[in-house]
Amino acid sequence: AMEDLRSALAAQQEEAEQMRAAYEARVKELSETAEERSERATSIAAMQASALGGASLQSKEDIKDPQFRNLHEDPRLAETLVYGLKPGVTVIGRGNPENPPDLEFNGMGILKVHCEVNHTDGRVFITSMPRARTLVNGKPIEQPTELKHNYRVWLGNNYAFRFFFPGKEAEGEQMEEPPSYAFAETEIANNASLEIMSSPSAAMLPKALNLKLSESLKKVEQANIIAKDLGKNTEFEAKMFKNRITGETDVAILVLSNKGELHWPWEKFEGKLVEFAQEWERWERAEASGEKYQLPKNDPFVDDAPQLIGEADVWLQALANMMEFECDAPVISVVSKTEGRLHVQLLPMDASGGTGPWEDDDPADPFVDEPEELLNQTIRFKVKISEAVFDTQNQEFCRFGNTWVRYKFNVKDAEEDWSSTEHVKEFTFNPKYEFSKTHTVTVRQNVLELLNKGRMIMQLWGYLSDDPGVATKQEEEEVDPETEALMAERRRQIHELDKQIEEKRRLLSALL
Repeated sequence: AMEDLRSALAAQQEEAEQMRAAYEARVKELSETAEERSERATSIAAMQASALGGASLQSKEDIKDPQFRNLHEDPRLAETLVYGLKPGVTVIGRGNPENPPDLEFNGMGILKVHCEVNHTDGRVFITSMPRARTLVNGKPIEQPTELKHNYRVWLGNNYAFRFFFPGKEAEGEQMEEPPSYAFAETEIANNASLEIMSSPSAAMLPKALNLKLSESLKKVEQANIIAKDLGKNTEFEAKMFKNRITGETDVAILVLSNKGELHWPWEKFEGKLVEFAQEWERWERAEASGEKYQLPKNDPFVDDAPQLIGEADVWLQALANMMEFECDAPVISVVSKTEGRLHVQLLPMDASGGTGPWEDDDPADPFVDEPEELLNQTIRFKVKISEAVFDTQNQEFCRFGNTWVRYKFNVKDAEEDWSSTEHVKEFTFNPKYEFSKTHTVTVRQNVLELLNKGRMIMQLWGYLSDDPGVATKQEEEEVDPETEALMAERRRQIHELDKQIEEKRRLLSALL
C-alpha cells in the first residue's frame, strides 16, 4: 500500500510539473511582441518546409509561380505536395549541409546536385547534371529541356511530378484529366528502346504483360542506379522473350558484366534487386556519415549460380516411325543467340534391346509404316548426347565450364524427372558428355501426338568464368609439327629483336 501511495504521489508531481511548464510557456507567448510572434511563426514554417524538402505550405491554388506537383500511386496522395519554382535558378538535389539545395529529395538515384530549373522571362527550362536520372515525358534528357504545362518529370527512381504553369495552361499539353502516376509510369515503357514495344505486335500484348514490362523498366533503372552508386561495372536491360517450354511471352533481364552476358529470369532479378537495395541503404548511411563504404564478401552483384546457356530442340517425328535420328541441334539462348551445337542421337530399340542396324525384312526391326500402329504399345529407345561445340566466333577463350545437359521426354509433364548428363568440369569449347539413357514409354494418344509433332527441349547449363586463361581456342586446336616449328622460329626472332632494341636503348641512355 505504501508503494502504491508513493507511485501516485510521483505521478501527481510529474503532472504538476508539466502543467507549470505549459503555463510558463503560455505566459511567455502572451508577453511576446507582434514582431517576435511573426519571427517564431516564420521559423516554424521554415522547419516544416525543410522537413518537406522545400514544398510550399500554401494552398496550391494560391501559388502563382510555375511548380512541380507530386504524383503518387495512391490518387488520394497525388498533388498534395507543391514545389514552387522561383524566378531564377532552382537547384534540386540530395540533402547537403555544406551546400543545401533549394529543393531537397533524398532517395535512390538522387545526386547531391541533381538538376537545375531555370525560370526566366516566362519560360522554364530543366537541365540534368551528368549521371543524374531526369526524365521528361518518359524520356531521359541530356540537354536543357523546356517544360510546358502538364509535362511529367521524373527525378531519380521514385519522384514523379506534374509540371503546373499558372497562366500558361493553353501552351501546354491539353488533356481531359490531369496526368496520373500510372500515366507517367506507362509512358516510360512506351518510350523504352525495346523492339517489341515499337513493333505491330506490341498492341497485341496482354495487359498484364504490358504492366510487367513497365514495372521491369522501372526496376531495371533502379538496379542500374544502384550499380553506378556502388561503383559496380554492371548494367541491366529488360528483354522480351518467348518461353520455349510454355510458348508464352515474358520478361527476362540481360546482365552485362566483366564476365560477359548473363540472362536472369524475372523472379531471380526481383530477389537480387532486394539485395541490391539493402546494400544501397548501407552505402547511403556510409555516405551520410562520411565513412568509407565497402561491399561485403557475399557481393550480391556476383552471380556464381549455374546459368542456362541455351536450349536445343530435338524433334521426335523419326521415333513416330521408330527410325534412327541424328542431329547437331543449335543451342539457342534466351535472347535468341546461337551459343553452339549439341550432337544428339535417338535410337529406337527392338524387343531384345538392340539398336540395329537391321537387315531388310528383319522381324526384329521396330520400324512402323504408320505411327498409329504404336498406339497402346510400349516402345523403347535410347537418347545419346555425345558432345557440345560452343561458338568460337569473336571469343578468345571459353566462358563456360562445369557444363551439363538435362532434358525431359515430355517437358510439359511436371511429374517427369529431368534426365542429366555428367558434368564436364573443364572450360572447353568442346565438352564431351558421352551420355546414353534408355527410355521406356507406353504410347497413349497424348504420347502419339508428341511423337508426331513434338520435340524434346534439351537445356545446356554451366558456370561462367571471367578468367581468360581457362581455355583458349589455340589450346584446343591441333597444330601440325611444321607449323609449330615455324611459329617457334618466329618467336625466337622476335625475342632476338627485343634484345637488340633493349641494348640500343641502354647505349642511348649512357650517351645522354
